[in-house]
Amino acid sequence: MLDRSKFGIPLYSFAMKTKGWIALDIDGTITLDKYSVPQKVVDYLRSLSKEGWRIAMATGRSCSFASMALSKFDFPYIFLPQNGSVGLEMPGKKLLFKKYLSASLIRAVEEAYEGFDSDFVIYAGYDKGDFCYWRPQRLSEEDRLYAENLKQREQESWKEVANYGELSGTFPLIKCFGTPIKMKQIADRLQKTGLFQVTRIRDPFHESYMILLVTDALVSKGLALKEVFQKLGRGDRVIAAGDDENDISMFLEADVKIAMSHAPDTVQSKADLIAPPTQDCGIIQALEMVVHDLR
Repeated sequence: MLDRSKFGIPLYSFAMKTKGWIALDIDGTITLDKYSVPQKVVDYLRSLSKEGWRIAMATGRSCSFASMALSKFDFPYIFLPQNGSVGLEMPGKKLLFKKYLSASLIRAVEEAYEGFDSDFVIYAGYDKGDFCYWRPQRLSEEDRLYAENLKQREQESWKEVANYGELSGTFPLIKCFGTPIKMKQIADRLQKTGLFQVTRIRDPFHESYMILLVTDALVSKGLALKEVFQKLGRGDRVIAAGDDENDISMFLEADVKIAMSHAPDTVQSKADLIAPPTQDCGIIQALEMVVHDLR
């Protein structure tokens, strides 16, 4: 059942003249499937788009991996992959902005890994085909098996290199993965540098692993939304929905915040509304409750 008052916060009651934005996470929010979104959800979002709502899809996935799930989206939306390091106007993939990490910062990530039998991968970016650089020889056997599974499920090309010091240019995202304890220690080291935005999320497809999304210090889902609003206008109301800690920054830019029922307490505590389970397409019920009041 939808919970309007879990935190004693009344649901908004507005008189609207114009529509605004609906900003959504993908994994765990609109779908539990790696490669598709339920048709009911696609149809509902299409109907909201026709009503005048602008849709933004924000995800930690790479552009190509996220595009698989969003392949049925035949309506306009703003695409914010790689935790918001790039903004694309879909379906034409018109570039709105791009904020990448400099290769000179890779060394700081390597230093954060000192003492750990593990490694990280570097995403080249959608404009280079979304392949990954990795160093399998530096991974423990367990982490190497995990990385192989990650590569397979995201259906991406990974390029093996011996030394990240050989890389140049810019990159949208560095991804770290491992046990929650290990990822907390590495995240703490990275955050102390002040050079990065570091977000911890659960791997929705591998329960025992935590993922760190490491981006430029000025990159997050929320900051990406803010950039979109500056370029395209904010509208009267912004609704945001998510299920993990990288969605909290979106909540900061929203008027109505929706957390999924399985979201951690850190996310639910910041929400105005708790949606029913994702397997029941709970995002539809939650959005309809908010949009109905706005109508």
